Amino acid sequence: MNKILISTGGSGGHVIPALNLFYHLQKDFDVYLYTDKRGAKYFPKEVKKTVFDVKQIPEKKYLLPLKIIFLFSSFIKSLIYLRKKKFDIVVSTGGYMSLPIVLAAKLYKKKIFLFEPNSIIGKSNKFLLRFSNKIFCYDKNLKGLNKKYLKKIVEIPPILNKCFYIKNINKIKHDTIKILIIGGSQSSLFFTKHLKSEIINISKRYKTNLSQQLSPGFDVNSYKKDYDKHNIESHLFFFNENYLCNQNNFDIAISRSGASSLAELAHLNIPFIAIPFPHAIDNHQYLNAKKYYDLNCCWIIEEKNFKSGDIFEIINQIMVNKNEYINVKNNLKKFNANITWEGINKRLTKHFL
Repeated sequence: MNKILISTGGSGGHVIPALNLFYHLQKDFDVYLYTDKRGAKYFPKEVKKTVFDVKQIPEKKYLLPLKIIFLFSSFIKSLIYLRKKKFDIVVSTGGYMSLPIVLAAKLYKKKIFLFEPNSIIGKSNKFLLRFSNKIFCYDKNLKGLNKKYLKKIVEIPPILNKCFYIKNINKIKHDTIKILIIGGSQSSLFFTKHLKSEIINISKRYKTNLSQQLSPGFDVNSYKKDYDKHNIESHLFFFNENYLCNQNNFDIAISRSGASSLAELAHLNIPFIAIPFPHAIDNHQYLNAKKYYDLNCCWIIEEKNFKSGDIFEIINQIMVNKNEYINVKNNLKKFNANITWEGINKRLTKHFL
């Protein structure tokens, strides 16, 4: 039985796929999780993991010497850890902490697998690809990839929590629209500040049922008062990585464009308005959304072009003429055709034997 280390850290965009990969492999392999302090907060308490403190240094030229020192220290710690545990395969889901552990694995001549959920390869994975055996990704046309590494690509369907593979049918009603607003693991201060007025305007014409993720620091009861004044039935919550497992009967979502968030919405056949985070590295959130937009599976509003009334215009168009909405839902179904947990499990596990 191969012994596998899954290394992840940083945001939920790294941790959630790593955790789902762990669930896929744990039955057939001896699998361990390795994360940093930031990533640890996204793991369920019952899941065992090794928390490895890797210092994240801001991208400032004058801090480069300090960054090199911390990376070298992390590399030594990674060498010691790998020597003790004797893994056969190291899997990295990206992030700044992947560099030392992957380089240590290369020194020990271990198999190295990378994971890239975005539509453009991240900086860490781009550098580490030369040392890897394979890179798992959701997009066979991965942007930023050197053509000489094309043979290393293993295209797979999005790796989601097992709960998402339960069939769900959500239908838009004539008089009520159920809206979901989510900002991903990093939340969205922009959404919390600017989308309330959009929802209130929609409610003036259509009966509205709202579920909205708020940014940390906002008071739920205070925020909810404006919705109550306009007879908007609302449920407000903070980030929960499994929220859509339990609540998914929505007509439409307004979402940031992390790869996991969009994959979950697509799998649940929930049409979405994507507002990509404009400061994402390599503009990867926009490219994630554009992959769906090019297949007529969503609407995109760039934050820099956002103006009051944009959301209302799209939703009003949907309510007046549902043909476009139905087309989007039908196109989303193509992403889910014949995809099952068991099928993905077979496609994944064969690469780890």
